[in-house]
Amino acid sequence: MTTPRAIEATASHEGKWWEISFQDDDLDTVTSTRNIYDVEAMATDAAALWLDVNPATITVRVTYALPEAYRSSWESAQAKTAAGEDEAEAALIRRTVIANLLADGYTLEEAGKILGLAKGRIHQLATVPTPAA
Repeated sequence: MTTPRAIEATASHEGKWWEISFQDDDLDTVTSTRNIYDVEAMATDAAALWLDVNPATITVRVTYALPEAYRSSWESAQAKTAAGEDEAEAALIRRTVIANLLADGYTLEEAGKILGLAKGRIHQLATVPTPAA
């Protein structure tokens, strides 16, 4: 049995759609879906169709893109935590990013996929009161 070919893909939210692009020289295509639950299956089907292979012979790893408007804040919070710096400030930054994503219309599931957190953890962070300045 051979090892499935590994393919990297990125899903980004574009309006009402999730646009999926591939980081593979052999895949000069993109695809999209309306539902985040369909992203991985759609990516696998599109890659298999483009490469003319059985979907079982490939593995597509999807990374969900964080909107640029929030990337630097999220990375700053992650860096503060990794460096053992002010965890309270990092937590506030993370909660703010999550609140902004939800205000922009992302669901808990979508925010979780983008940030690499469980839907339940997103809900916890979204419902923690933000301290008054």
